Amino acid sequence: CGDVTAAVCTALVLGTGLNYTWALFIPALTNIGWGILTLKLVADPADVGIITPEVKIRMEKLKAMQAETGSTAVDEGPAPISYAAALQIPMVAQYAFAFGFFKLTNYVLFFWLPYFLGKHFDPVTANLIASLYSVGMMPGGIIVGYVSDLFGGRRASVIGTFMTMLFGFLFIFSKKSEELNASALLVMLCIMGILVGGPNNIITSAVAADLASHPSVRGNNKSLGTVTGLINGCGSITASIGLLAVGPLQSQFGWSSVWIFLMGCTFIGTALMGPKIKEELFPAPEGYSEVEANLAV
Repeated sequence: CGDVTAAVCTALVLGTGLNYTWALFIPALTNIGWGILTLKLVADPADVGIITPEVKIRMEKLKAMQAETGSTAVDEGPAPISYAAALQIPMVAQYAFAFGFFKLTNYVLFFWLPYFLGKHFDPVTANLIASLYSVGMMPGGIIVGYVSDLFGGRRASVIGTFMTMLFGFLFIFSKKSEELNASALLVMLCIMGILVGGPNNIITSAVAADLASHPSVRGNNKSLGTVTGLINGCGSITASIGLLAVGPLQSQFGWSSVWIFLMGCTFIGTALMGPKIKEELFPAPEGYSEVEANLAV
């Protein structure tokens, strides 16, 4: 939502002839407003007297602990897991690096689209067309989450399907990006926003929660933040390094090379998720261990 607001705000500021600093000042005020709102959020329902089933269980455990020790014990929960321990959870490392390639694709489209479109349209039109990509990203996570739940939580398979479709759109871009009119770009970028936004949003939310519920850390509610941070951090590092290649690529070989580069990123990210996709599509029979399942194949 913030992406769209900023793009539309910039287009309106430039279109009305205002000084460009207003395009920075208005989003800054919006961020301050959201910051104030965030400070007023309640972290724990118990702090405001809301007793949820989870809070009730926690309070009962705390009372039992206090009765056993005879002191005013404080329930601090299990100790947080380390990053090394998080990396040992199956598929965390693969998802972390896969997310990096997906995030790189997202960053290139988000940051470079206005520049690319500016070569064919006026700045206001280019910004508005580019904002359709961000509009598509908003329902993307909802769609991926709903579809993956519909198919029994097969999130990797759904993400792989979305990335395969994105690969096709990037191929079209590599061949026809210089020839597409505004209407075709609007439709394509909105769809591409859905295809990119869905996997990016779901990996750092539902997928991270799934990974953090692995038997090795089950019951440790402090593992989710570590897993999510690890995936996000690795993703940001990979994306920031990959972004350095875009400028030289487009200046030396043209924009078609950038789209081919993104096709490669999409393929590598999906390939890293291959073991999980295979596990979801061809689950091992009950009673088989992971090693036995791999030997059977």
